[in-house]
Amino acid sequence: MKKNFLLIVAMLFSASVFAQTPFVVGPIVANGHDAMLLGEAMSQNRLYVGGVDQSDMIPMIWNTETGEVMEIVERDSIFVEWDEESYWEYTMKTGSFHAVNNAGVAVGSLTSADYVSHPIMARADGQGDYTILYETEGNAGCEASGITEDGSTIVGFYFDESWVTHACVWTNGGTTLTTLPTPTSAEMGFEVDYASARWISSDGSTILGYAQDANTGTWVALTWRLQDGQYVVEPIASEYYQTRYYENDSLVIPGENPYYEFQPEAVSANGEWVSLMVVETYDLNDFSIFPTPKAARLNVLTGAFEVLDIEEEYESVEMFGIADNGTCVGRYTGVMDFDTWEQDVDAVVWKAGESSMQKLSDIYPDNPYVAAMSMSAFNFITADGAYAMGISITESSEQT
Repeated sequence: MKKNFLLIVAMLFSASVFAQTPFVVGPIVANGHDAMLLGEAMSQNRLYVGGVDQSDMIPMIWNTETGEVMEIVERDSIFVEWDEESYWEYTMKTGSFHAVNNAGVAVGSLTSADYVSHPIMARADGQGDYTILYETEGNAGCEASGITEDGSTIVGFYFDESWVTHACVWTNGGTTLTTLPTPTSAEMGFEVDYASARWISSDGSTILGYAQDANTGTWVALTWRLQDGQYVVEPIASEYYQTRYYENDSLVIPGENPYYEFQPEAVSANGEWVSLMVVETYDLNDFSIFPTPKAARLNVLTGAFEVLDIEEEYESVEMFGIADNGTCVGRYTGVMDFDTWEQDVDAVVWKAGESSMQKLSDIYPDNPYVAAMSMSAFNFITADGAYAMGISITESSEQT
């Protein structure tokens, strides 16, 4: 027996946002790629899936209507000197597409033989061709991670020569790179080490990323909002995130905010909602305390903030996709049973206006495909909340 990893699954829900019982449309199998495609993102019209073919770890765009898969297959070389010997080393360029729009334009990264990542853009009908977005000379790496629906703005981050991360956007077809403003200590409430942008709303109104707390190394959610044609820093964690630092070997906690971690996970297409992973504030010197990560969502316009509380013990709940009304999808991870080495991992839905989540296995208690999944997660939901995409791991027999 072997595990067939990462079958892409499409889930169809009622147009009235889960008013009726949803049903499984997938698994959908792309031509010749029945078990190795990992979908990171889906277009809002559900025609395209961007991600990676894990057989060679290469970027791919899958047309769900025709079943065709566009992949970037390219080798690279680097001159290596080792123990007075010199030779050329050849390797496959690896990477992934992290976002794709309705026109089938995807953005991501491609890593060369020297292990430097480069920001790329390609089309689903591009026959393997791609464009490298503008990079500043001397950067130690660069990655594109989000694209607007009209393709006018691409968001991402780069490492400078000192390996400091900077958030950035590309415009003019990827030929112009603009560094986003780094939040100040006054804006975030802590000394900022670096900032990174990872998601952008479909209309480009909101960029979601994080600033790193220089004192603890923790990622803290951060947004940039479009104002008069410019992106302006708008912190969303100042009243929630609890900074802390060491002074003369003593832990200093200057405030009483409720969360020690406030990590971003996704932004809605309309730019109003963000999903988060939060950890409640605790005493770092008490090693008997291991607070459980919780899922949360925040409306950046109204300030509405909700945390998903679960009565049972579990390791984590993460929400990787969020609809325009705040409905979230993600993954539940239960506590590991070390006697059997079994762990409950399931895709979950957290509907707008509700305080509890639903597991995929509970939504489809009699579905044989769902029952066969050993692990699953949702990582994308359309803006209207009607469709979600996920991944699963299933058991199957070895093919001879």
